Parts: sequence; C-alpha cells; structure tokens
Amino acid sequence: METGENRIVEPDVLQYTNYRVYLRDYYEFKKKTVPAFSLRFFAEKAGLSSHAHLKLTIDGKRNITKNTVVKLIHGLGLDGQRAAYFESLVFFNQAQTDADKQVYYAQLLKASPRSKLHKMDAAQFRIFREWHHSAILEMVALKDFRPIPDWISKRLGGLITPVQVTESLKLLVELGLLVKTANGFRQRDPLITTDDEVQDMMVKMYHLQMLKLSADMLSTLPGPQRDVSALTFSIKREDFPDLKKHLQLMRKELLDFSAKAGEAEEVVQINIQLYPLTRGV
Repeated sequence: METGENRIVEPDVLQYTNYRVYLRDYYEFKKKTVPAFSLRFFAEKAGLSSHAHLKLTIDGKRNITKNTVVKLIHGLGLDGQRAAYFESLVFFNQAQTDADKQVYYAQLLKASPRSKLHKMDAAQFRIFREWHHSAILEMVALKDFRPIPDWISKRLGGLITPVQVTESLKLLVELGLLVKTANGFRQRDPLITTDDEVQDMMVKMYHLQMLKLSADMLSTLPGPQRDVSALTFSIKREDFPDLKKHLQLMRKELLDFSAKAGEAEEVVQINIQLYPLTRGV
C-alpha cells in the first residue's frame, strides 16, 4: 500500500529475533492498512478465546503454549519456512534454560537461510561457543606470529589441532575480523553484533568456555605462570551496583596493558566473577 511518498511494507517474521515485537509490528501494520482491524478481530481470526491474552503476550506479560502458537500461525497467515521460524522463535524467546535456548536457536538457523538470525549469527555462534577463535584473533597481533596451523596449535599448548586452526582462520576471515594479506593476516575492527535476544545466550556460552579453560589451567600450569585468587566478604545490598562499576572500571584499566599490534609476545586471559552467595528473603 502506498501512502504519499511512504510505502508501508508488511513485517516479515524472518527479520525478527523477538516474536512479541513481530506481533506488535504486524498489528500496527494491519491497523494502518485496515482501519477496522483490532486486537479483538485478530484474536477471533486466530481462533483465540480472548484478545486480552493476546495483548498480555505482546506486552511480554504472558507466554503462549504450543496450541496458541498453532492458532497464531493460522491468524498471521504464515506457512512453510515462516511458520516453522515463528514457532521456533516463540520457544526460543520463552526458553527458561540455556540448554533449551541453544536447541531452539539451532532450529531457528535451520528454519530459513533468508532469516535475519541466519545472516547475522550463523558463523558468530561458533565464535562464542568455541574459545579458541578469540585467542587466534589476538595471536595475529603477536610480533612473532606465523600463519602456520602447526605453529599456532603449538603456541596454544596443543589444546586445539592444526585442522581446527585452519577452520578458525577461515571463519575469522568470513566474519571480517581478519583480513588475509600477502604475508598472513591482519586484524580488523570487530564487527560482531547480535540482538539482545541472542546476545545473552552467546555471552553465557563464551564465559562457560572460559571458566572450563580456567579450571583446566589451574591444574596444568605451574604457580609462576598463573594467578588465581578469590575474595569472600559482606556488603550492603545497595552497594552491589557500585561494586560492579568498580570491576568495570578495572577491566578498562587492564586494557591499558595491551601491546600494540606487532609488539605483543603473549595472549592472556583474565576472568573476573562477581555474584552474591546469599539471597534476599
């Protein structure tokens, strides 16, 4: 439909990472193109018993069941890939555990190669799931770096194979994080970006990888080559946000130790965890 110089386009579910936002945009699109359209009409078209439930869903105050998903797919007129994508998107957004989120996320990527998630995150998913990609990305800046899989594997203590190194370099180039040069590779500004619905899951995956790696290093590295410490102390509940800010500032200060590209000699990993051991009652 054309309105003056502005063309109103119906929302495409494949371009969404949050089904509630999609439902809201679909409703607003229909209101603009069909003035008589309402939530009540939408609910009746989908075979829902109450439009109030639909509003609570859009507002993020209520989840929906498999049965309601099927009805909404009918009301939205979705079929094929879009119907499968919408169904997986609902359960991805509503998943309560990281394991469930990863299952539905994988289904979303398979649902359609034209989806926003597939274009944006298919390769990035591996960056967060497998720790060695970020390590190799930093290794490229070492002054003695050699773009040889065997050399990279040995410098990483044999924790990954030369085949994994080759795959990682290819992936980093595909994502635009590395640029291939005549003599090897050079870093580019990071281009990894994800929507909020995906970011939390990916960040958790990355930290779980690093925590596992830290546990392995604790038992394999000699004392002079590591520093592991812990603090347990009590605070006022109101001071917790300020404590987080102090840690954030400290992380920024630590980045001042970063060497310039071509001058670095080692890649290090610093993990800092803060969490309450007690719970308010």
